[in-house]
Amino acid sequence: MTMRLAPFSILFLLAVPAPALAANEPVNVGDDFFGDPSQTVSTVQIQPGESVTWHWTGANDHTVTASSGQTERFGSKFMTSGTFQHTFPKPGRFYYYCQVHANMKGRVEVGGSPFPDTLLPKASSVKAKVSGRTAKVSFRLSEKSSVRVAVSGPSDKVTKRLLGKGKRSFKFPGLKKGSYTFSLRLKDVAGNKGKTVKKSFKVR
Repeated sequence: MTMRLAPFSILFLLAVPAPALAANEPVNVGDDFFGDPSQTVSTVQIQPGESVTWHWTGANDHTVTASSGQTERFGSKFMTSGTFQHTFPKPGRFYYYCQVHANMKGRVEVGGSPFPDTLLPKASSVKAKVSGRTAKVSFRLSEKSSVRVAVSGPSDKVTKRLLGKGKRSFKFPGLKKGSYTFSLRLKDVAGNKGKTVKKSFKVR
């Protein structure tokens, strides 16, 4: 049995647009530059959910490597030919470089300005100094963040505080003798979580 569509049904089907395909922005990887050799930092602009594809056009080894400490991680192998693609699901400004040639730098801008914070909070120079039964955990904070320090051992203690950028510390008095481990966790005001840092110390 053959079915026939009414004229208005045919018009409706013709009026329905086809699903839009996510854009794919191409970037050349040359010797020794990304994109346009006249740009110090090659920049492409896309929307969330779209991709960038890097095309090796030079003769030398190059990589596409995301700068450390960003919310978005991506990276190619060492390559002399071929392509590498990465999809960026969230808005932000993301930087990358070539591991072989430090002068090769690029940037992907996802969405529009103002861009959200895409840097992960970081604690550096983390250490514990013990005086008697008190341990002082000190560190340098890269940006304003909620900091949680948990001490585990013969005495378990936890403290959490919102701290600004710079040199910061917590004191844990009244600890029993023994071996301890503390973990330091960060979350900045944008909700980005930094790498957890763990250290050990002893109370004698």
